[in-house]
Amino acid sequence: MPTSLLIDQLSASPAVNDAQLHTWASGRRVFVSSLIRDMPNERAAVRDAIESVGAIPILFEDIGAQDITAEEAYLSGVRSSEIYVGLFGSRYGVRMPDGYSATHAEFLEAERQGLRLCLFVSSQDSSQMDGSQRDLIQGAQNLYTTSSWSDSDDLGRRVRRRLTELAADELSPWVRVGPTILRAQEITNDGNAIGITAAVRSNAVHSELVGMRDGRAGSIAFASLTDARAVRFEGLSTRTTTTVIHEEQLQLRGDRSSSSTMRASMNGISADEVARRALEDGLFGTSTLGDASWGTRPTDPLEPIRTMGLDDSVLRPVARLLITEHLLGAASAATVDSFALGPSHQGVRRLRISWTPRQPYVNQPRPEPLTIDGRISGL
Repeated sequence: MPTSLLIDQLSASPAVNDAQLHTWASGRRVFVSSLIRDMPNERAAVRDAIESVGAIPILFEDIGAQDITAEEAYLSGVRSSEIYVGLFGSRYGVRMPDGYSATHAEFLEAERQGLRLCLFVSSQDSSQMDGSQRDLIQGAQNLYTTSSWSDSDDLGRRVRRRLTELAADELSPWVRVGPTILRAQEITNDGNAIGITAAVRSNAVHSELVGMRDGRAGSIAFASLTDARAVRFEGLSTRTTTTVIHEEQLQLRGDRSSSSTMRASMNGISADEVARRALEDGLFGTSTLGDASWGTRPTDPLEPIRTMGLDDSVLRPVARLLITEHLLGAASAATVDSFALGPSHQGVRRLRISWTPRQPYVNQPRPEPLTIDGRISGL
């Protein structure tokens, strides 16, 4: 991986119109979690906000009679959703048999399932808050950015705005092409030929793309959130309509001459576990490789961006892209299931990543997901 990257930071927040928002939201299930009796107005406002973008709100009071326990019902609602909206007030709620309140259990399940999280904390006086609720909120804020609300109307507006931001993130995914990282408006991929449409705002990124085209670059890296491989640059056409936007059409093709990645167990430790420890040690500065360290070194996919001082709106998706590139490109993962990079506290962030290793043989069970969870500095 090159030691330097060019990132189109000006394309961090693309606009999403109502038609695009509704197309993205159509059929998406959004689970709403809070104490029901404490927040009837807030839950109604959130329901309206979710429906206004075309998504499906999932609230416990809407779940009909079922022959399962209430705990199983609300956790099933979380598992069937893609987005979690958590509303945290002053009360923790009644503890269930597992020791958690329903709201806390729903939040933990949303984390485990890798849902996109939208967390809102009441702006009321924290001195009136239950101790357990304070612990829950502080734990969430150590990992995620939360938003407050003043009244139900304000909450509804904030939820709609957050859903619009999520739509923009997914409708314009980040990609890597050689030493450049940019937002794509569209990606086509037939397993060999890759087409990318992008509105590039960085002149440096545009110039680098032109240089790869005109210089007939050899094998270069390509990565998205679902694919990572070596490719060859086949073409670039640019339509410039303003002095700040370059509408790019890129054509790439898989480089079949690139060598495949070999992975092996070491000293009785599986190749998947060796890869997990190497990533953990590289990101967090730990020393978990131990006897598996022979021939394997810690791996830090985020090294190229550690000193860039990126804004959070750029840092999170780019960090996710680089780690996904490493896991997919090194054949360590079939899918990257969840990624959470917390806010900076005195230069330290909490990072949690879960992925499912590749299935080595079709007659073997699907591997269990692997996770690393620790604190990272320098971002």
